[in-house]
Amino acid sequence: MKFYLSSAKECEPYYDLKNNNLMQKYLREIKKEAGVEVTFEKATTFGSYQHIVIDIPSMKALVQIMKAIDEDLVIEQEFIDEDNKYPIICIYDDYLE
Repeated sequence: MKFYLSSAKECEPYYDLKNNNLMQKYLREIKKEAGVEVTFEKATTFGSYQHIVIDIPSMKALVQIMKAIDEDLVIEQEFIDEDNKYPIICIYDDYLE
């Protein structure tokens, strides 16, 4: 199943993923620990912004992602606008205490 990856610390979708150190760190950890496919998809309503799309093949892989990030994860099923095709995995990093 595919999900968008987002951080509560930053706005999603992202304008410059190449230079976004926080999200690049999460992507490296996710690829290393869970071996899931990570792709980027251009947002349709935000110009040149991009979504991070993670294809999670199983619940085991989802648990590995949770361990890799080592933060609270929330899966948001709301679709805020027509640009969101997938549910969002949101990382609540330094956002909630």
